Amino acid sequence: MKDILKIELKRAFTSKGMLLAVLIGCVLSAAQGIGGQVPVYLRNGAMDFAKWHGPEPAVVSETWIAGNGGNIEGFIYFLLVPVFAMLPFGTSYFTDGDSGFLKNIYTRCGRKGFLQAKYFSAFISGGAAVAIPLFLNLLCCMTLVPDLQPSTIYTRSMITPAHLFSSIFFTHPLLYILIFLLIDFVIGGIFACLTLAVSFLSDYKIVIAVIPFFIQLIIHVGCSLLGVWDYSIVYMGRAGCGIINPWVFLIYLAVGLLASWFIFTRKGEREDVF
Repeated sequence: MKDILKIELKRAFTSKGMLLAVLIGCVLSAAQGIGGQVPVYLRNGAMDFAKWHGPEPAVVSETWIAGNGGNIEGFIYFLLVPVFAMLPFGTSYFTDGDSGFLKNIYTRCGRKGFLQAKYFSAFISGGAAVAIPLFLNLLCCMTLVPDLQPSTIYTRSMITPAHLFSSIFFTHPLLYILIFLLIDFVIGGIFACLTLAVSFLSDYKIVIAVIPFFIQLIIHVGCSLLGVWDYSIVYMGRAGCGIINPWVFLIYLAVGLLASWFIFTRKGEREDVF
């Protein structure tokens, strides 16, 4: 399985989909940097803190693309997370079957090992496609905005003591950000694997590609209409919005991972590709 995993990872990270996902993500990150971070940098530079008695200067944890709920680029980015996660390798199983690659690979190795390698490769590449532009945006923000502890009085984020990891946010904001980058990586991986799991539902690649996005959209609209917007993954993945109910998030993770793994491996082992 190790050899197959290496091959699948190489295919995932050198695919045009990976390049496209990172490129689109970086465009959104750059737009947020220009529209949100540069003005903050200029405003901070114009303050005379010796005579300043107003709010504290904006900080990294509240200014980067996922640092608050007020920037449109961040909303669009996290709404499109299923698309970014799908592009590198999410539809690869469908493509491999359509091109005849599965027939060749199954004659040389066992199905189980290949399917596991495919799943792990999709998870890692999907998570990376989501996390890389966010990390680059964070680095850009750290060059423009001071990395100080956020104010507990004039906070620009939506974090309160009721949020998960709130104590870390106000004492070690960079660690808090890194935790959420890991969370976003996992979310991206789950959506990539979910795309694999729905590969058996249609004979059209475009249908398979958009199903996870519509699942995300339906959940978000439903949560918004019910007044529990904080249950939407669009907000849960943003560090500046945070996670209020960790059990809801854990349910998302458990259902997403277990369901995608079970469906993909079971259906893949039984599907007739010859």
